[in-house]
Amino acid sequence: MTTTPEEAQGPMTDRDARRLQETGDDVLAVAARQLRDAPVPGWTDISDSIKDRLKTVSRRSRPVRAVTDSGRTMFVADRVILALLRRAVADLDGCELDHVALVGEDGTCTGAALDVVGRYGQDYRVLADEVRTVAYAVFRDLLGPTDPPFGIEGVDVTVVDLIDETV
Repeated sequence: MTTTPEEAQGPMTDRDARRLQETGDDVLAVAARQLRDAPVPGWTDISDSIKDRLKTVSRRSRPVRAVTDSGRTMFVADRVILALLRRAVADLDGCELDHVALVGEDGTCTGAALDVVGRYGQDYRVLADEVRTVAYAVFRDLLGPTDPPFGIEGVDVTVVDLIDETV
């Protein structure tokens, strides 16, 4: 760690103040600069502990009922579903997931409404079909054979905004 000349000298003394008056420098400006440049002892430790604490804070999530291949019921956090949907849609060319609303009651997902942003000039019906297919695959893989059945027609896709392909 390097020290600045101000840190090496320590706090401003009376002699420093007289010299500032003789040279015409603004005492307040010099003091403010010294305070701004001086490191705060322990700040790095405090900062790291805050970062560590923030990593442990959990986000609120709703459990969504899923069924394993053997027929056992389990629950998947809706945040997991949303994260995998975002990743799957991002892998498609020319679109990005903007918003997702899961449809259903009592922890059972029976459909979803997806809003996507698409590239200007592409065929939006084809894009919506691709998004619907990819999203349904994510739901099928995560939720399994749900009851009531959740088919591909349960995924509603809307292109809500366009992006210029040169951006």
